[in-house]
Amino acid sequence: SQQEMIIAGLQPETAYSITVAAYTMKGDGARSKPKVVTTKGAVPGKPILSVHQTEENTLLVKWEPPLDAEGQVLGYRLQFGRKDVDPLATLEFSAQEDKYIAPSIHKGATYVFKLAVKSRAGFGEEAVQELTTPEDIPKGYPQILEASNVTSMSVQFGWLPPVLAERNGAIVKYTVAYREAGSPGNLLEKDLPPSPENSYTLNGLKPNTAYDVKIRAHTSKGPGPYSPTVQYRTFQLDQGRTYRFLLPLSPCVRGWCREARELERSGRAQPGS
Repeated sequence: SQQEMIIAGLQPETAYSITVAAYTMKGDGARSKPKVVTTKGAVPGKPILSVHQTEENTLLVKWEPPLDAEGQVLGYRLQFGRKDVDPLATLEFSAQEDKYIAPSIHKGATYVFKLAVKSRAGFGEEAVQELTTPEDIPKGYPQILEASNVTSMSVQFGWLPPVLAERNGAIVKYTVAYREAGSPGNLLEKDLPPSPENSYTLNGLKPNTAYDVKIRAHTSKGPGPYSPTVQYRTFQLDQGRTYRFLLPLSPCVRGWCREARELERSGRAQPGS
C-alpha cells in the first residue's frame, strides 16, 4: 500500500535518475520513465570567527571558511552590535573577503558578532563571538529634565542618563550637587543609586530662594563631568493659615460649640467652618 519513500545517503549537488515499477506474483511490470532529480547543496557548517580590539574605538573581525566547505562558499553574512541594543547591523561580504573593522566602538560595552557562510543551499550555522570593552569614567553627563515639582520647601526633578556612546560602562550611581544660588558656600552632595525613575526630591529648602542644581554619573572607574547647572526657585511661604474643624450639628456636647465660638472670635478659625 506504500506509494512514497525517502532515499537517504545521497551526495549533495548530484543528479540521480529514479524509476518506479510495480510487480505481482508473476514478476515486474514496465518501469516508469526516468525522473532526474538533483539534490541540493549541503548547508555549510560554522566558519572560524575571531574578534580582537585594535585601536581605542575599533574592533577587528576575522574569519575563515569551514574545513568541509571547500568550493561551496558564495559569501558571508555578518551581524554585529551592542548586545543590549536591537537590532544588530547586518553586512554581507564576498567569498574572497576575510576581515572587517568595526568602527565607533563604545567603552564598557559588550558586543556580539554572528557570522554565517552563504552557499547555494542558503546560509549555514552561525559562529558567535562576544567581546566586552574595558570601562572608563563617563565622558558625558546626565540631562536634567525640564519638568519639575516645586513647593515652598522642596524641589523634585528627574534626569536621563548620559547618552549611550558617552556612558563608558554601567552606571553604578549618581551624585546630585546643590546650593543656594550665589552662595559662596560648598556644594551639598547626595549619592543616589540608579533606578528606573531617576528622580530625586530636595527637601528642607528655604522658601522663595533660588537653588543651583547639577548632577553627574559614575561607573566603576569613577565619576564623570557634572551637567550644566539648572536653577530652581522655591515658592514663597503662605503666611495665612486656615484651621478647619468638623463640629457636630446638634446638640452641642462636651463644650464644642463654646470652643468653636471662641476660635471664631480669636480669628483662629473661619466663621462657618
